[in-house]
Amino acid sequence: MSEETKKIAEKARKILEEDKSGAMWAGMLDLNDALNYSDMARTYFGKSANWLLQRLHGYEVNGKPARFKPEEYKILSDALRDIAAKALRAADAIDNAKL
Repeated sequence: MSEETKKIAEKARKILEEDKSGAMWAGMLDLNDALNYSDMARTYFGKSANWLLQRLHGYEVNGKPARFKPEEYKILSDALRDIAAKALRAADAIDNAKL
């Protein structure tokens, strides 16, 4: 990726991150391949992977785009913090284990 392309991408990301929907989309894009959406939806929302993906992508449901409710954005951010904490604990355990 050229430096000019990187600058454009970073500018676009900053614009996206100005509201919750855009910030959520940009953040989840970074983590897309690392997350298990089925487990995340079930564990943190008590819903299906389809429910979560509908909201992440704004798919049309009942004639209108699916969106997170304000309290669901909080659940999503808390879920990502919990997943990050689990990953850090796993990394620490690996670092501290004997060969």
